[in-house]
Amino acid sequence: MNKKTYKNLVIIGLAIIAIVTVLFIRSRGNVPTIPTDGGAYSGFLKPEQGAWSEIVFIDEDNVENLQMSVYLGEKIIDNIPAYGIEMELIVSNDKSAITQVWLDKKLNKTVKIVSKLKGKDEVVCIDDTLMRILIPSFDSLLPAVKTPVKYGSTNKYTYSTFTTKTGKTIQIAKFVDENNIEIWISSEVPFGIVKVVDNKTGKIISYLRDFGLTGARAKISEAEMINCEKIDLPTLSE
Repeated sequence: MNKKTYKNLVIIGLAIIAIVTVLFIRSRGNVPTIPTDGGAYSGFLKPEQGAWSEIVFIDEDNVENLQMSVYLGEKIIDNIPAYGIEMELIVSNDKSAITQVWLDKKLNKTVKIVSKLKGKDEVVCIDDTLMRILIPSFDSLLPAVKTPVKYGSTNKYTYSTFTTKTGKTIQIAKFVDENNIEIWISSEVPFGIVKVVDNKTGKIISYLRDFGLTGARAKISEAEMINCEKIDLPTLSE
């Protein structure tokens, strides 16, 4: 693996870490019981291909970074029925990392991960082992296309509305988790997450900027995904 490829991979890895740092969590476990208390929340929306959301993440220095997530639908990947999610983390006008993940439809295990940097043609396949070196809990830290267990009926929800900066008003449910983090979720938006607030400080950690139920397209094409550049695990000498 040449130094340029390795440098790009490190940048991609750091971008992915930023993507999944803040409570964009798909919990594992049994199928959750959906609330039936008459509120506005009935579990996560089952997305259609092309559904998308834009989440703004606010770091400790109050710098905002935008992540766009797109549901790619279902496809046979390496002879396995899978579904795909593509995430683009935009850190400036000319810097963003795009990561496409395909997961086994039945087992929810990673089938393929590919990434590229904005404006670059090079698409790399990221080995599952390497991804776990970069992010040990990567599998459990992806936008959810099914209702996570932790967002089932065991929480004490209150209900309200939320209006995005683009003027879309949705019904939301919110609860406070065991870490005193207030989480807003909705059955009307892809991937469910609307807002995350640290109740101890009142700081907004992330919020939904915009969303759509159709229309988004992958920025890593099927041909690029299939023909991605395979790389070996880095060694101490590289």
